[in-house]
Amino acid sequence: MKSGCKVVDQVGNMKIEGNLVPHLWYKNITYASGKAHFVAITLLADILYWYRPTLVRDESGDVIGTRTKFKGDMLQKSYQAFSDTYGFTKRQVKEAVDFLVENHLLIREFRTITTSSIVLSNVMYVQPVAGNVNKVMTGKCHVSELVSICTDDTLERTGTDASEECMSRQEEGAPPAGEGTYTERSSKSSSERNNKQQQSASECAVNFFKENGFGRMGSHLEEKVRGWCAKLSDSLVVEAMKKAVEQGKQYWSYVEAILMYWELNDVRDVKGAREKEFRKMYRKVVKEKTVGKHRKPVRTEKLPEWFTDGESNATPVLDDDFEAEKAKLVAELKAFTEGKTYLSR
Repeated sequence: MKSGCKVVDQVGNMKIEGNLVPHLWYKNITYASGKAHFVAITLLADILYWYRPTLVRDESGDVIGTRTKFKGDMLQKSYQAFSDTYGFTKRQVKEAVDFLVENHLLIREFRTITTSSIVLSNVMYVQPVAGNVNKVMTGKCHVSELVSICTDDTLERTGTDASEECMSRQEEGAPPAGEGTYTERSSKSSSERNNKQQQSASECAVNFFKENGFGRMGSHLEEKVRGWCAKLSDSLVVEAMKKAVEQGKQYWSYVEAILMYWELNDVRDVKGAREKEFRKMYRKVVKEKTVGKHRKPVRTEKLPEWFTDGESNATPVLDDDFEAEKAKLVAELKAFTEGKTYLSR
């Protein structure tokens, strides 16, 4: 069918593949200032592309099923891979991924991959939170209004060999469209799942403690770290330890003081903690400027020139001359008091 516009027909014949960015993302995925977070939007669009199912067709062209574009239960991507693809710095990529994770649009997991010849640690895997992505895509809510729904939808897989997953996936075939991602479903109760996730989260904080110069961790300190992870969150405990490292104060009492301050001020996530610290710093700067502006200048008395000149130019009086002058004045004073003569020089 022809549209009547030559260019429209030509574009219609193009096989456009790759990332798709809904316009509402620029309105709903923003910084606190309201400015669109372009790096986070770009990365989320790339991740969604990888999670869109690929249609499997038979020889006649009919769709007979779907499959994933990647192997395993989650997409494996590194910060450097995103940086090389889109030209962002590695720091920009990490901050954008942190933003997506903290705002419940993305699940991030670090795994240790073991093969026959090498062991790779801290390999990053990512997975979008489909329900929340759909909300910001359809305009139902802003990114700041999202809440975590990961415990209801998925349970992150740990301790499973990636090669075995791939083999079983190929043998069984891909699921039909609409069935969701290849995430492990658990028949355990929600309380058991929450306990497992909390234990996995606290492990991250314990590892950060051990790897960043906080000293030897005994059973008592480990219990306190895990307790704070359960009370607040693993991400907040790690954020407090990051602040301690930046200040050069790698000891637990400093970290615990930060956590107690956040708990007292009802801080519940990393975003809220950073906003709290920014406001605290802002008030401090404004107060210093205000006090300095209204402070009265300190008055200093300037010494007269003759005071310093007299000290530098004075000549010492000899002892003999001083005694003679003294005797002369005493004699004149005595004569004056007796009325015999007048004071004269």
